[in-house]
Amino acid sequence: MSLSVKEFSKAAWVEIYNRIIGAVVFLDDPSAECLHWDGGLFNLLSGGAVAVKSLSPFEYCKSEHKKALFITQATTTQLSTIKEIIQNSDFTHCLLASTVSLDVVYLELNKDKDVSDIISAGKAPMECAKMLESMLLQWINKVQSAVEVIHVPISTISLTSNVFVMPPYSPVYPLYEGKLIPTTPSVDLYTLSESERSQVRRLVSSLNSMLEGMNLKEEVYYMGTHSSILAGVLENSPVCLARRKLCSSPASLLLIDRTLDLCGCASPAPECLLDKVLGVLPRLPGHCTDVTVDMTPLCEASVTSVTDDLQLSPGCLYHANDKYCVQTFEQMINKTQKEVMFDLYNKLSKIDVQRSPGPKTLLKVTPQSMEKIINATKGNYDIIEQHLGLLQQALAVAATLRAPQHAQLELAASLQRQVAQNIAASREATSVGRQLSLLIKSRKERGLPLERLLALLVSVYSLAGDEVPFPRQHEEALVETLSVAIFEDHKSVLLSSAEGRVVSPEQCAAVAADVLSKLKDIAKMRRILNRYNTVLKPTETGAGHEYRGVLQQLVDDLVDSARPELVDLRHRNHGVKDLLRSGLNILTSKKSRKHPMDAPTVILFIIGGVSLDECRRLHRAVITSGVDANVIIGSTKIVTSVDAMRDVLRL
Repeated sequence: MSLSVKEFSKAAWVEIYNRIIGAVVFLDDPSAECLHWDGGLFNLLSGGAVAVKSLSPFEYCKSEHKKALFITQATTTQLSTIKEIIQNSDFTHCLLASTVSLDVVYLELNKDKDVSDIISAGKAPMECAKMLESMLLQWINKVQSAVEVIHVPISTISLTSNVFVMPPYSPVYPLYEGKLIPTTPSVDLYTLSESERSQVRRLVSSLNSMLEGMNLKEEVYYMGTHSSILAGVLENSPVCLARRKLCSSPASLLLIDRTLDLCGCASPAPECLLDKVLGVLPRLPGHCTDVTVDMTPLCEASVTSVTDDLQLSPGCLYHANDKYCVQTFEQMINKTQKEVMFDLYNKLSKIDVQRSPGPKTLLKVTPQSMEKIINATKGNYDIIEQHLGLLQQALAVAATLRAPQHAQLELAASLQRQVAQNIAASREATSVGRQLSLLIKSRKERGLPLERLLALLVSVYSLAGDEVPFPRQHEEALVETLSVAIFEDHKSVLLSSAEGRVVSPEQCAAVAADVLSKLKDIAKMRRILNRYNTVLKPTETGAGHEYRGVLQQLVDDLVDSARPELVDLRHRNHGVKDLLRSGLNILTSKKSRKHPMDAPTVILFIIGGVSLDECRRLHRAVITSGVDANVIIGSTKIVTSVDAMRDVLRL
């Protein structure tokens, strides 16, 4: 029997809760985000922790605090931070919980040494624990002291029963020495830079821990160059090989490169309400999956800046200990905006102190009708305390739909539809190149920030692919227009300018040229595919074309009862032994080929991010097909259109 992702995550936190009595707990940002989705800070404080702090070299503890628990990814930088904290405190008992498998940490601690024999013999975790314990004892520097090093796989958060993300790996993206396309056709782990190799090993480590916790023995499939590297490490790592001998529940793990189709996540037209909220409201500090909610409508504090003013803590969307809030959060992914608004209003009306019209008498729920009830609770702290989670979610939705950025999203969405229709109808981009330049020039009159138009460019080039070439003179004009726009808006577009650097017109021209080069690379990404090399498909009516993403096409084929051949989905087999076991039948019989849907559990994992709109569409395709398999969608993170643009253009 296998566990769910949520049960696996909860089991990992139980390991922590069993060790926190009397300890000061230090967490890095990804671990703090995972804690938020398990119940938050009060889980630690009510479980016996004396204090909770961020993992920062500026933190230390009072002399009466003798026990510390560090929850960390155990990178070299974080270990240096732990050393600073210990040396500035007076601990006698230190526990280090590494969220990454100790064999990976051991490899990084010995990066200049040949430790292949120790790793292949399976001794790396034990040796790593000894090394880290020795380091902790040295930093404590007391005769009477105790240390312990353990591996606790804290890396996943479960958004719904079939969607999960891994916050520690939100920076992971399919890149090769910083490029979208590798310079060599034969790519393996050692083609990557040292930091990219470390990211791959760490991600594989956490996937392996998740599969072990869920008791899954997987067949690995992949689509995309970067995914092939991960599949190779997952298939051949000694730790993964040992785990597969012990796990008993069959599963299929499909690894997919995000860069094969950026149109789906870079599109500014999400139907999913939660995608809109994530695209409008600022992220909760240190988080990549939850947002900051302005709480001033409920309180009487005078706050000038929601994110920087410390008078008032920001609210958030997810409240793990409130089942009604968890239900609403899932509805924000799976249901329409109208349905979510009516549900929120219905819940708010039950706490309404002014007796506003009931949900049945309203023809339409608006942000204003929700805000009327919310504002009536201002200062009534008994009511606020009882319904705090619901009020925060309602505030987030109302603020999103009333924000200027929401109008920008709607405008960008209509522009994208126009451009997509032009490409689909004419199958050429002569008019589109001119249209994009004009949009950038008129952005201020239209009220569109440049970053949203850059996201539109990414979406259009990914949509067009190799099929629809852009005329050279139009691309030259586009670069010139972009160069001027970037110079004018560099403070909001170029992250480097936020550091106080002077930005010149020549630098902006170079950035614009680099943007075009990356856009051309984006258009080439599906060259390696055969069946899914186009995302412009004829409509069911036969009139015109529509966007059908690579992920959508793959899932449609997976659940198709006819079982079409999945030529683009490669399978990591077990080598010569499988060939010998199958005999000549592997060459003559199609029935001997394995299919991902043969397993009762199928995990579709997208490297580089996924939008919640895509998750909803994919889940709907699985549900309507009637297949028995449990299909789980996972990714390194949830992305909005602007997130997707920044990931690929690296501005």
